[in-house]
Amino acid sequence: MNIANWANIPNITNQITTGAPQAGFRCDPSAAVRASGTSVAPGTDISGIGTLKSLDEAARQGYREDYSIWDAADTLWRQETQTISLKDLEDPEKSKEFLENWRIQARWDLGIQGGGPTKEEVLSAYIQDLRQNGLSGEVDFRVLTREMNSFKATTPEELEDGLNYMASRYVAALDKLERHFSGEELASRRAELEEVYQAGKSGMIDGYTKLLQDNLGLSGSDAQAVRDSLSSILAEREDACRGALQQVHEAAAQTGPDSVWLKNHDAYIASQLRAAAAPGQSKAQYSVQDLTAAGKIAEDYRAEIDGASSCGRNEVTLALNLSMADMKAEAMISKGQVSGGMAALLRGSRAQGHANALAALDRALAQRESHRAAGEPKGTYAPVDSTVFRGIYDAVMGAYRQNGSDGAKAIQAGVSAAEKLTAQAAAGAPKAARWGVSMKHYLQEFYKTPAEEITLLGMQIKYLTNQKPGTSTYQKYVNSWQDFLTSTGGGVDIRA
Repeated sequence: MNIANWANIPNITNQITTGAPQAGFRCDPSAAVRASGTSVAPGTDISGIGTLKSLDEAARQGYREDYSIWDAADTLWRQETQTISLKDLEDPEKSKEFLENWRIQARWDLGIQGGGPTKEEVLSAYIQDLRQNGLSGEVDFRVLTREMNSFKATTPEELEDGLNYMASRYVAALDKLERHFSGEELASRRAELEEVYQAGKSGMIDGYTKLLQDNLGLSGSDAQAVRDSLSSILAEREDACRGALQQVHEAAAQTGPDSVWLKNHDAYIASQLRAAAAPGQSKAQYSVQDLTAAGKIAEDYRAEIDGASSCGRNEVTLALNLSMADMKAEAMISKGQVSGGMAALLRGSRAQGHANALAALDRALAQRESHRAAGEPKGTYAPVDSTVFRGIYDAVMGAYRQNGSDGAKAIQAGVSAAEKLTAQAAAGAPKAARWGVSMKHYLQEFYKTPAEEITLLGMQIKYLTNQKPGTSTYQKYVNSWQDFLTSTGGGVDIRA
């Protein structure tokens, strides 16, 4: 399809209704591969090369927001014109057409005006073609696999949307196959769909469980309970989508001439299922809300473990930061934002989570000690002093429980404890670089706003970039706590 010669095409944008598609496929999925802007020699396997967008973004385009039918056609057009088979890549004419289409699409993406047909002209004609010819009953398993694989590293913010997306895509794809095939053909395609979906489910469930287990220190039984909960929730979402199929098909049939192709656009049908299939009360041990909350805390723990692994943390900062994470957990528990079971899991895993962070720091210190620079005495990177960590952490959490859950005052209590405990640590390990003068300076400056050199250029930059004035270390903790309270107060969803 060479769009360079298209011109004077009637614009039919205003005739199109709205919907929320992801991806539909007219080309032969077994014969096409995705190409990128990278130059490719004829015959080269380019199936693993990414697009201009990141893989995840391209795979999940629009999965959390409504897309219009116009956007659906745009997605289809991109897939048809931005793919080329290895055999066709060796054909000079087809390669030239592909590259020309790719350049025009790039011009649109960059917002460059002129030099060819407009996007509105091209898509208007393309939609007319879809209305005449419709879409086949095939499912592009290559693209579906990429979509499913993109959820292996699901974040807490994405969890619920990801669960809904995977379930709806599976149900819509299976429904499409069952409407177009039978017998051995259906069995073969259904088996391939199951393989793709089960691999996607396992990737998502294992990835999210690993986030919690590695960072919160879950036991084996707790980790299995998380896996079972995610699996149960997915099954419930599948059932909800199946229950909404008839309603969605009836709605698609009311889209006028677009119904010809929308009914077989499995990703569009999936998007409508997500809108129509309201999940009921889950029977899973841990709800999506539970697992989202745990994921948020796990991310806080992961940041500390990663920092400790490079000596970017010490016992003081680990204690303050992990106590902040645990105060957040306690706040969510007290507000009833997690179930009793999840509250028990979060509290019960803390000791192991703390141990993981301290172990990471101890390994990093040992590594530094064994590779000391010339002139650094033995003991410059003394082993972890768990007494310092525990004393500060207990001071923070004790103050938090006693002062009416005031996170700011709790941090103050931790800093006060740190002054005494780090002085003791310095006496016990006088050559340790992190104690003595450096730690004393850190604690003395904890409440002070750093001095800034005031220049006209600096003021202009701050104004243009909306930068806040310098803040003390303490104020950063206070701001973080206030931001958390704002995000969880007044009924605001903790995923926001």
